[in-house]
Amino acid sequence: MKKLSRVLVPLLSIAAIVGLDQWSKYLIIQHFAEGEEKNLIGEAIVLTYVQNRGMAWGFFQNGQLIFSILTPLAICAVIFLYVRTPWEKEYRPIRIAEVMMVGGAIGNLLDRIFRYEPSTGSMFHGYVVDMIYAKFIHFPVFNVADIFVTLAFFFMIFLLLFVYNEDEFNKCFGNFPQKEPPKHLNEMGLEDKDLVEKEEAAEEVATEAETVEPAEEAAETEAVAETAEVAEAQVSEEPETDEEPAAEPEKEEEPAEKENE
Repeated sequence: MKKLSRVLVPLLSIAAIVGLDQWSKYLIIQHFAEGEEKNLIGEAIVLTYVQNRGMAWGFFQNGQLIFSILTPLAICAVIFLYVRTPWEKEYRPIRIAEVMMVGGAIGNLLDRIFRYEPSTGSMFHGYVVDMIYAKFIHFPVFNVADIFVTLAFFFMIFLLLFVYNEDEFNKCFGNFPQKEPPKHLNEMGLEDKDLVEKEEAAEEVATEAETVEPAEEAAETEAVAETAEVAEAQVSEEPETDEEPAAEPEKEEEPAEKENE
């Protein structure tokens, strides 16, 4: 039941946003001529009927086909983020913002696909119906879908900057598969990132030592061989002498003492 509600609640919420947006546009088309204005809150905010062939607030006119392609991609990206967002209560605000953004984007996308004049336009080249004009600041005319998309965007920025910390942010948008820690750490129940990094650094040092030691031994062997060659060369350069050592002079026998007379 809980899994079913996780699917039904966002779908029903998106359907409600799209329905409210399309209903407001239908009322404007039925009761307003294009360009007609009626006061909603004094003369500060008025209702009107504008056919917007650009993006939100009337920017980039006559780019319907581009927006008809980019909008589904943006919707898929937000849905992907929604699926990845954890279901804990502290992440409920960001899920609400994602649902609002998807609902508003779909509302305007339906206009661009299906709301066109057969004589002058075609599917995916339609216009978006805008009706709310903040006349006191001369803000561009917008609609209900724009309100949901804009509020969701700024609400999400606020949450990411001032509500969620770095770990919570990574849990939403950066929780990609990571390298598993060494087995002995898992067995001990130690999954601390610092310990894992130290273990990996120790393995790298050991690997480098294994490759360095044979090179050092080879260098020592070459040095010993060179020393032996130098010693042999020095020995071979010494002059050889054929003369035999001089014999010691023989002592002459002393003549026998004359016999005593």
